[in-house]
Amino acid sequence: MLLNDPLLKQAFEDLLETYKQEIFHTSFADDEKRRSLWMAYNMLDKIRGHLQTIMESGKLAQKDLELLNKS
Repeated sequence: MLLNDPLLKQAFEDLLETYKQEIFHTSFADDEKRRSLWMAYNMLDKIRGHLQTIMESGKLAQKDLELLNKS
């Protein structure tokens, strides 16, 4: 599965760490930047979940096709 690819896993981990560090290094008054970084940080899990759903539904569709072709 694509999400098990070490490079993709590392890319997600690196982005999470980058966003987390950036959030903690914003100034007290920089609410807008912190809000944007927080949204980016939280979107990564949604993106990962969406990719997983697409891949799993594709696998199910492939299995259904294989069963139809055997009939």
